[in-house]
Amino acid sequence: MEVLEDLLKEFQKNNQKIQVQALGMQHIRTGEAADKRVRKTGKEEIKMAKTSVSKTSSCLQEAVKGNFGKKVTEVFEKQEEMLENF
Repeated sequence: MEVLEDLLKEFQKNNQKIQVQALGMQHIRTGEAADKRVRKTGKEEIKMAKTSVSKTSSCLQEAVKGNFGKKVTEVFEKQEEMLENF
């Protein structure tokens, strides 16, 4: 009888190990899916920001003339480059 109890305890212990491993794998998959979503959303946000900066730059370039207009345009172009490299 004692041998059966030992086997049962060993079986339960191994079963718990397997359950923990399965739970860990599930969390890894969930984390990877969340990471992909965050990366996709980040790329979309960067694209929208870049478009916004580009539109603002072109509007200001037409509205503001002279040296100040050139400097503003340069600043926005640098912002666009920064977003591209981000």
